[in-house]
Amino acid sequence: MSFSYAPLVSCLICALAAVLEGACAGRNVKAFFSSFTLPPYSAPLWVWSLIGGGYYLIFGLVTYRLLRLDSSQLKNTALALVLFMMIANSLSNYVIFRARNLYMSFVIGSLFPVMDITLLICLTQLDAIAAWLLMPYLVYRVYGVWWGYALWKANT
Repeated sequence: MSFSYAPLVSCLICALAAVLEGACAGRNVKAFFSSFTLPPYSAPLWVWSLIGGGYYLIFGLVTYRLLRLDSSQLKNTALALVLFMMIANSLSNYVIFRARNLYMSFVIGSLFPVMDITLLICLTQLDAIAAWLLMPYLVYRVYGVWWGYALWKANT
């Protein structure tokens, strides 16, 4: 993909995923945080907003780097995985914020590391910079899985 279209497509993908995520979460995110017992070391709501911004920055940059690569089966697989992960992440907000099913949210969150590691393996073979860009997200994922478990247990 050309240099001028890759950033545009990356931003469009992230914007669409963010809209889907917002639609799935609904308008009562603040009420959600106040209605449950939060685990120790739980980030305040404004930090979750920063985490979300970092998520889209990371995935936008990874997508941009992938789009700039020559076409290959591995590139297509990595792009499909990124798109699937972003859609699944957006849809998982419905489970936690609207359905308020903390157990299912934890189960879904526990499955994401399988996709995370698969994407990392693809990126290490395709683009070392993209693989390194993914690292902060992978570090966060450890916290995210722990937080999902702790939230579920604190509210059973």
